[in-house]
Amino acid sequence: MGSKSIFQSTFLFIASIAFFFATGVAVNTVSSEDASNSCIECHGDSSFRVTEKKLYKYFRDWELSIHAQEGVTCCDCHGGDPNSSDKGKAHGKDIKQLMTPVEYERISITCGKCHKNNAENYKKSKHYKILLEEGRSYATPTCVTCHGSINTSIPKSDSIAGICAHCHNTVTENHPENPEIASYLVERLSFIDSNFRYLISKGVLEKNPDFSKTINKELSELAQIWHTLELDRIEEKTLQIRTLMMKKRKELTQERKESD
Repeated sequence: MGSKSIFQSTFLFIASIAFFFATGVAVNTVSSEDASNSCIECHGDSSFRVTEKKLYKYFRDWELSIHAQEGVTCCDCHGGDPNSSDKGKAHGKDIKQLMTPVEYERISITCGKCHKNNAENYKKSKHYKILLEEGRSYATPTCVTCHGSINTSIPKSDSIAGICAHCHNTVTENHPENPEIASYLVERLSFIDSNFRYLISKGVLEKNPDFSKTINKELSELAQIWHTLELDRIEEKTLQIRTLMMKKRKELTQERKESD
């Protein structure tokens, strides 16, 4: 497998999990004029800037999102009839039903329709068990806690620490060390991403198919482990990957010295 295909497959897996790195890749958005979807045509009406500011912001968030790029629209998460231009028919008999799939207790199920593996691994976590037992009365993290909802993103090290600190702090005495650990792990993931891109730029993955296969496997496993939210396992796996990459970089440096 060539370096380009390895990079693409790995990027796709990274893009679907909690530790996505900032890539600077341009996003091709979908405009309301191009969309054959009544939800987008209506909510994208520029007059909503004044009359329905909140709804228009939702549209703008969607337009700039990976969901828009991949053709995922309002009805995929909320339901409704995107083929009807009649407001009542498009929304259905009870407009409140459109909010049910994205309620706190159900959001992981809705996200799991597309992000199946991530959702399945999240369901293995202690946090999901708390969600089932306590519901919104105990704000355990869900997909949107870390990623946001419409225009999803990957939490940076400082923001992930803040998210964890809601429950893990010195007041609750519930593993107050976890925010710092989580923050460091996100930084380590950024380090891995940087080294991965460096190895691609030097043609290492293309020239070393066995190494490419190994790294791809390790990163795929990390994607699954991350969504269990088990910090010990995440730390162990990221350290393994970091070690593999640093070893390959040293080999590359040595090869250069020998060729000079």
